[in-house]
Amino acid sequence: MSAFEAREEKDGVRLSWNVLPRSKFQHQRNVIPFGSMYTPLNNKSESQLLAPNSYITCRQCYSVLNPYAFINNNLWTCQFCSFTNQFPPNIPPAAYMPVLDQSASTIEYLTGKTSQLPPIFFFVVDTCFEDEDVSDAFASLKESLIISLSLLPENALVGFISFGKHVQIHDLTSNDIKSFTFNGNKEYTLDQISKSLGLLAQGLSSNHNDNNGYSNLDRVIGPIGRRFLQPVSLVEYQLTNIIENLIPNSFPHSKSKQRLDRATGSAINIASLLLKSILGDHITTTRGHILCFIGGMATFGPGKIVSNLLKEPLRSHHDIEKYEHSTLPQGPTTSTKTKSDTSLFTKAKKFYHEITKTLISLGLSCNFFIGSYNQVGLFEMDEICYKTGGTVVMSDSFNTAIFKQSFIKFFKKKNEEDADTLDMGFNATLEVKACPDLKIQGLIGNGTAIPCIRASDEKYLSTYIMGESGSNCWKLCNVNPQSTYAIYFDKVNSNVMGFTYIQFLFHYQHPSGEMRLRVTTIPVNVVSDTDMATLELGFDQEAAVVLLARDAINKLQPGNFNTAADSKKTTTSQKSTTIIKNLDQMLINFCTRFAVYTAGIFDSFQIAANYSLLPQFMFNLRRSQFINVFGNSPDETSYIRHVFMHEDVNNALLMIQPLLLSYDIDQTFEDEETGETHYEAAPALLDSASLGHGKMLLLDTFFHILIHHGSTVAEWRKAGYQDLPEYEHIKSFLDAPKQEAMQILMERFPLPRFIDCDEGGSQARFLMAKLNPSTSYATNPNHLTGIGSRYDVFTDDTSYQVFMNHIQKNVTSQK
Repeated sequence: MSAFEAREEKDGVRLSWNVLPRSKFQHQRNVIPFGSMYTPLNNKSESQLLAPNSYITCRQCYSVLNPYAFINNNLWTCQFCSFTNQFPPNIPPAAYMPVLDQSASTIEYLTGKTSQLPPIFFFVVDTCFEDEDVSDAFASLKESLIISLSLLPENALVGFISFGKHVQIHDLTSNDIKSFTFNGNKEYTLDQISKSLGLLAQGLSSNHNDNNGYSNLDRVIGPIGRRFLQPVSLVEYQLTNIIENLIPNSFPHSKSKQRLDRATGSAINIASLLLKSILGDHITTTRGHILCFIGGMATFGPGKIVSNLLKEPLRSHHDIEKYEHSTLPQGPTTSTKTKSDTSLFTKAKKFYHEITKTLISLGLSCNFFIGSYNQVGLFEMDEICYKTGGTVVMSDSFNTAIFKQSFIKFFKKKNEEDADTLDMGFNATLEVKACPDLKIQGLIGNGTAIPCIRASDEKYLSTYIMGESGSNCWKLCNVNPQSTYAIYFDKVNSNVMGFTYIQFLFHYQHPSGEMRLRVTTIPVNVVSDTDMATLELGFDQEAAVVLLARDAINKLQPGNFNTAADSKKTTTSQKSTTIIKNLDQMLINFCTRFAVYTAGIFDSFQIAANYSLLPQFMFNLRRSQFINVFGNSPDETSYIRHVFMHEDVNNALLMIQPLLLSYDIDQTFEDEETGETHYEAAPALLDSASLGHGKMLLLDTFFHILIHHGSTVAEWRKAGYQDLPEYEHIKSFLDAPKQEAMQILMERFPLPRFIDCDEGGSQARFLMAKLNPSTSYATNPNHLTGIGSRYDVFTDDTSYQVFMNHIQKNVTSQK
């Protein structure tokens, strides 16, 4: 384990540069930005849990006492603002001494406060199903919903909305199946929802500071609010009955000409406004999830992405590009070809932006569970999920294992003994403090910038912004152990050498209801500008490429492209091209700075081991689906980008540069305990040269787990050799990658798609698309005759060798 991984395991932090030069100018010459990948609920190691009376803060900047503060008898000096504080006389030294231990860089504090409300799980369920989907996907969805009720904590509050053309809010206190129906074609306001249901817009009770616990639920959300929010232990029978009696909400229509009317946007809007009406503005009492189950495209009401006429096609990336690039209003057309209404994209984005603000104010996250072969409109509504820390699970149907198993894993517990403690944090905020020589540029991840808590905190901010910027504080809403946030910093001149410091203050509600604060303080070594050897040892190339990737993806999001070309209407393809050029230029500049070469001599180019993997990471990033959207629908692009922005360094790196394992029938090892012979996987280059007729390959792209059988191995399997006693070793050989794949499938969330394919088969394209085309039809002059072309990749993509030749040529040709 490297020192970088050890820090991540202990504190949940990876830095692109673990050593910084003293001057701002020298740091700018390093090309790669300085940033951290922070995983607040990192569960790879246990942090100390201290009582509230051991919590000590600086009186000037409100940073928290940590092992790196300067101690002098009964005084301590804050390293962030240089203010000298006295230890509180009412706190005994034994209470805060653990904080000063050098190994205690991460400490978690109890605050003595408890949430007044249990966690909320509000279900928003699509009922638009017809034909075979009614008995298949719809039945499977209802079964999964009923199972999920047993996975919730007993005190969890549940609510239920179903929708089709209309939206129904179900009354959980009625023994009969009673609901309130709203028009799915109307955009409701908070006041309209409150009046329609008899709720008060500002909450039902003024006594929200009552601490008598959950037994006084009426005093917190009011008797009318309890019709729509109830503890699951009290209404499990009623809710099960509601789910079992759900019927498809499909109005009569011409199946050959019309789509189902589905008011997805209206349902999500009504759910957010209902919770706002019940809970009011008392966000400190709120925590939970809205769980949306969507079975098809939004065709009705606000937020729709297409009309219900089948002749109108769904928007594609190309359609959105044309709309964004157009500077003139669209006039009537004489063309007989039906085009998609791309103006719906802008309207839907604006509509969902308002819903996002409502959920952020409540501290609730919105999660999408999608079961559809077609697009549902995730590209338009992804902001709701992205900025509230929600989860997206995308599958072809609610009847697939991807949906069923991922949905169950969503309710994962911290441990098997405690069935009521979910492995997640609620209603979280993140605050970052830094020494004067570091300025915060912004955060890129599942969070939203909120105003600085104190006006004095503005001293931490940089004038150069990235992502969610303009603050040192962000609302994260929901957080789980994999939630990782990229925070970027600007380096200015340091007054002294030694160390500079960063402190992460993570406030969240524990699943038990306790309000907790997790404090992580990280030292960063500052060295002389000429100390290149130490600087090299402190470079984490894995964290660096993930930070670069997050920045690039963020710039590709609608409205986030900040270049000189943005003065014009820049299309998605033009943005991607510009981003790729910027990445290439950054790599050229980086190699010019750190590689060893003689100007004008191509073969003299050499790069140190600590930097050597960065070029191949950048090569795979520039050709990844995160940057190039060709071949993906807008919804697919939103999905993979959303997952990437959520995961830690190792998983994100896996998405950029997938893992390839090779199994050869001649590569075995013997188990010392059992004496059995097993087939061992060998790491293989992500290259077409790794293909072989007698090999099996296991590819892990995070989204897919693929087993590829060479033609010879496929022939053995088809001949049934594995079933013959004399060929038991072939059975073990065929089972080896399946066992490895099963281990990955059991641990991964969301569940990846499993593909089992043979050489030359149609599914093998998922492997071929990821391989470096070192042998392709373009580089093999004999491909037409078949000579030496059995492993050629049919692509026009540039190979890694050609890419590196271009980089080396540009670097060595510079004076």
